[in-house]
Amino acid sequence: MERPVLAVLGGSFDPPHLGHALIPTYLLARGLADRVLVAPCWSHPFAKQMMPFADRLALTRLAMAAQAETVEVSDVEARLAARRGGEGPSYSYDLLRAVAEEHPGFAVRLVVGSDIVVRGELQRWHRAAEIAAEFSPIVVPRVGFADAEDCALPEISSTAVRAWLAAGDDPAAQEALTMAVPAAVLRRLRAGHVGHVWLLGRGNVAAHAEPWLRERGWSTAIGSARELVEGTGELPEGTPDAIWLLGQDRWLGRMAAALVARGAPRVPVLHAAGAVVAREGLAAAAAAGHPVGTLHPICSLRRERPHSRLGSCVFGLEGDPEARAVALRWLGPQRHLDLQGLGAEQRTRYHAACALAGNHLAVLGERATETMRSLGLPGPIASEAIGELLRSALENLLALGVPLGVSGPAARGDLGALARHEAALEGAASALYRVLSGQLVELLQAGRGEPR
Repeated sequence: MERPVLAVLGGSFDPPHLGHALIPTYLLARGLADRVLVAPCWSHPFAKQMMPFADRLALTRLAMAAQAETVEVSDVEARLAARRGGEGPSYSYDLLRAVAEEHPGFAVRLVVGSDIVVRGELQRWHRAAEIAAEFSPIVVPRVGFADAEDCALPEISSTAVRAWLAAGDDPAAQEALTMAVPAAVLRRLRAGHVGHVWLLGRGNVAAHAEPWLRERGWSTAIGSARELVEGTGELPEGTPDAIWLLGQDRWLGRMAAALVARGAPRVPVLHAAGAVVAREGLAAAAAAGHPVGTLHPICSLRRERPHSRLGSCVFGLEGDPEARAVALRWLGPQRHLDLQGLGAEQRTRYHAACALAGNHLAVLGERATETMRSLGLPGPIASEAIGELLRSALENLLALGVPLGVSGPAARGDLGALARHEAALEGAASALYRVLSGQLVELLQAGRGEPR
């Protein structure tokens, strides 16, 4: 069985333009790839000066956001640079090998423009013969280097985009930019630099918070929460306009005290813990004159998943006026729940509601998959089937609500089928089914206005 194709599109993306954004669509629509991985380079082989990597990564994610289900924008080049101590150029062969190791189920192929091939540049690349043999390049036709009828993509260059940006308010340049740059990217470029944030923590939330803030024009510096608490590390670089504590909830008080002890600038300090009232959890910082607040992403985040919902989720927000103002600047048009005035017990209940929805799908998935495996059905395919069922059920529920978004015997009013299901299941799965189906029937009846 042939493996699906993962096309790897590398480049400077300085900045990304509409041509870049449309390449994955072209590859997927033509059936040349099943997925696309976009990898901004860490450094240029010819020492070309570029925007900082984190900014180019954030802009590229903005450019590709509409295709997030099939297009991954990866920081793999930064991880490769870290392995070599930040020295030396980024080579395509090293990138491709790393991607192949991380995606063993795919046939990895390099994406290059026809200009690279026609000009003979590909043959001069580092380990060019091995690239051709191991990662069979997909050649994308470009204007001037292929038959005109084969060229489906607009001919735009980052060099031209930078020149138009430098032209300021010139009407012709502004019109050219609107035609050449994805709207989200152009808004970010026009906004310029907004401010600087210290992120303290290196876990799942920080991995997504850093590019989320970069996309909004904030520069960031990341520090270790553990080193801050233990007094073994330096404070992050630069003078912050705000500090966001993203370490473990149990460390919040010690982190706040450590910031004060280290003489951190008296700027707003926020945390991301759902269950902790800011003035209680960050008491030391509040006592030292820092405005304090909570900005809690109501979202499931894993650093292993490059596609983040942080840009579309709702946040929980509370705190002192200055801290709230900073958080609202970060959020922009994103919505939030106002947690102001909720006490400690109420915050715990709020957080429990988030955990109930965000953490317990795992129980449903595992119990259903275990039942299928108990019948002798192959585990990997059973897991895939249940995963797709969970995904489609959630999409229907979010789109249609209760009762229209619910399917199955409860939605049909078939109580006999529910009883047979409960009897057929075993152990924990049967008990879980009994509790959930009973509550589902009540929800559906209430949704239809039926008497209980």
